[in-house]
Amino acid sequence: MTFDWKNFLFRIYLQLAFPPDFTAEKSIQHQQKILKKILRQLSSTQLGKDLKFAEIKSHNDFKNNVPVTQYDFYEAYIEKIKAGQQKVTTDKAVKWFAKTAGTTSGKSKLVPITIQIMKQCHVRGSFFALSKIHQLDKNMRLLSHKNLLIPGGIYETLDSGITVADISGILSVNIPFIYRGYYTPDIHVQTFSKWEEKIANAVKQISKQDVGTMSGVPTWILSVLHKMKAEYPFEKLTDVWQNLQVYFHGGVSFEPYRKQFKELVGKDNFNFFEVYNATEGFFAIQESFESNNLILLTDNHIFYEFIPLEKYNAGEKKAVGLSEVKTGVAYVLLITAPNGLVRYVIGDVLTFQSLDPFTFKITGRTQEYINAFGEDLLLSNVQNALIKTNQTLDCTISDYTVAPLYINIQEKGRMQFAIEFSKAPVNISAYEIFLDENMQNENSNYKQKRANNLALNSPEVIVLPQGTFYKWLSSKNKLGGQNKVPRLVNGRNVMEEILAIISSAQ
Repeated sequence: MTFDWKNFLFRIYLQLAFPPDFTAEKSIQHQQKILKKILRQLSSTQLGKDLKFAEIKSHNDFKNNVPVTQYDFYEAYIEKIKAGQQKVTTDKAVKWFAKTAGTTSGKSKLVPITIQIMKQCHVRGSFFALSKIHQLDKNMRLLSHKNLLIPGGIYETLDSGITVADISGILSVNIPFIYRGYYTPDIHVQTFSKWEEKIANAVKQISKQDVGTMSGVPTWILSVLHKMKAEYPFEKLTDVWQNLQVYFHGGVSFEPYRKQFKELVGKDNFNFFEVYNATEGFFAIQESFESNNLILLTDNHIFYEFIPLEKYNAGEKKAVGLSEVKTGVAYVLLITAPNGLVRYVIGDVLTFQSLDPFTFKITGRTQEYINAFGEDLLLSNVQNALIKTNQTLDCTISDYTVAPLYINIQEKGRMQFAIEFSKAPVNISAYEIFLDENMQNENSNYKQKRANNLALNSPEVIVLPQGTFYKWLSSKNKLGGQNKVPRLVNGRNVMEEILAIISSAQ
């Protein structure tokens, strides 16, 4: 047996160039340097001049003089970039606009991306992920087989020459050329913006390849694999791809999909590895195979701040730095990045699990919650309740959304779940009972409102026909890429649209 020089040298390169070593001491040092560097980079931009970055000498100056921002703060700047102006929010020329999914607000946002940002943050973060998985699995052979990559699309080029695309699509065209041949399908298919065409062409290519790794959002990877199974029948995925080693996933919580993927793969020594690569930046990678905690990438050209969720919901915007965070506290994440997003609320809620290294779980969204009856229901509450219920009743879920059914004069309110099952429960009434019990165990406020049906009746589960969420996403022009179904909606708009799709099909 010949020595595998290619993978050996790749492993050494990753260890030396991207060591995933993020002790607390190093992380805090990283963050101090990164803030200074970003302020220096952006001080010559219009944004930097407006916010007087040249006068800021410390983190305290930064906190006291720069406001916490959301997307509307940047809309006028973005319009200037779209018109062709440069050095507006970035010190280098903007080549792409990364388009966010916009599932919570319903409105997509455009994030400026330069070549430097792509290389220093997104590509660099990807290499940290590769370095970490090689550290965790000494038998990893990523250069011996193809990597199935299903990114988002590239949509249009504006008159200014700036291309609009999903961040994963931009990342795919920025994969270093020497590694391009390790990916399937080819770059042309990867960047299709029409999802149905992308799936059809991808399946033709990947079914004939020796795939060792998979990368992409779980919902869309499943769509591709299910179509492949329909056209090229197989029992287990490893019957087709005997060398399958790892699935890099992100974009949505993986727990509702884990059981499906395990059954689909059909291999015990298979690794699932999470990355936290958002449109706004590449933030974290999985700590270990045994733990689903994420390690904060503190040396990846992003500066982080945190606002306790309880205070944020009360209107307080006082943030703390990394050295001040505590475990067990839900924090709203703020980022400052070379793309010009400064003290920006990206919408995710984190809870730290350890402080050396800094590891966390994503426990919710600032806008993805339900508080229609004083229950303060978080995404993590619902997700954990669903997972436990599915385990008890041996079910699996393809997708779901939750909304309040409001109190009226005839009846009390309740939570309404619209669920697309890949393996449905035998008895939906039993499912509702277990789900209610698990939600009460997860959230004391919900339990209080449910006590003796005080303010809330038990939840209702609506079983959706297969493909309902696909139709909903298609109606929003949000198929593929980073796009996903909003889990918790503090209103009825999404639920009513889903119910209308069911009604029209009957």
